[in-house]
Amino acid sequence: MKIEYCRNDGFNFGDDLNKWLWPKLLGDCLDPSDNIYLVGIGTLLTSKRFNKTLSGAKKIVILSSGAWERDYPELDNKTIIYGVRGPRTAKKLGISEDFVVGDGAYLLRTLPLNPVALRFKTAFIPHHRSEQYVDWEPICEAAGMKLVSTRQPVDRFIAEIRSCEKVISEAMHGAIAADAFRIPWVGTRFAPNFNEEKWLDWCEALDIRLELHTLPTIYQNRPPFLRSLENYLKLNAPNFISKGEKWKNLPVAFRKASSADVESLILALKTVDAEARINMSTDEKVAEITQKLNGQVKKLAADYKTGLIQ
Repeated sequence: MKIEYCRNDGFNFGDDLNKWLWPKLLGDCLDPSDNIYLVGIGTLLTSKRFNKTLSGAKKIVILSSGAWERDYPELDNKTIIYGVRGPRTAKKLGISEDFVVGDGAYLLRTLPLNPVALRFKTAFIPHHRSEQYVDWEPICEAAGMKLVSTRQPVDRFIAEIRSCEKVISEAMHGAIAADAFRIPWVGTRFAPNFNEEKWLDWCEALDIRLELHTLPTIYQNRPPFLRSLENYLKLNAPNFISKGEKWKNLPVAFRKASSADVESLILALKTVDAEARINMSTDEKVAEITQKLNGQVKKLAADYKTGLIQ
């Protein structure tokens, strides 16, 4: 099998977890020459991916992936489902909720990891794209937090998040990793194109009552002027022009953040840290999901080795 995932120019923990985790769990089954694709961690179930990138695949194996809000594929007989991220994905694909196994990042719980000492009270984890526009290090320091960037190698990210007593995260896989490692967490919105649907898909699989806290959006490093202009025109396009989901919340910034804008963001982070209700799954539910995921990994491996996936 060949791992299919979202590739970025740099590091991104949630996406990079695929190439880090699956070889540890399915190493004997990974063979890029067999034209069988493993679609795993991330919101990967899109019609574009299936109709273009995976159009020539012999088989497509789905384990723990999620679907976009509207752009999801029609599955055919070359697709084998071992599990999807959450009930919203199951509904979109027209399959039973029995296929819900949660996010594959919970499989981190099955790996032997070295002990890590607690060093920080609270961590903040921005989405990897938010790091392009904001200098988070001094902002987090001013708010009394440790910045944990998703734009670093998986091993280092895991070590850093495990050294924190509490996590505030804009990055969904920052929150999922915290939940997997039993670290109390709070979810936040920052970027205007924040995707709440995928958070709900994941949380409903774990019976988590999600509560997201909105942070003020600022741009210390503005997007290129032409990009902002293009986004502005898309946002304000006439109604007769079809607008995709991504058009509805595109970032537009024609000015850089003032010192007052930065202070408002620092204050908002402090307020969330002090007042926000903790989100976490129960120990029983996370154990159940981990067991279900691990069982499907073992089933997939057995099916592949005995030739049932061909």
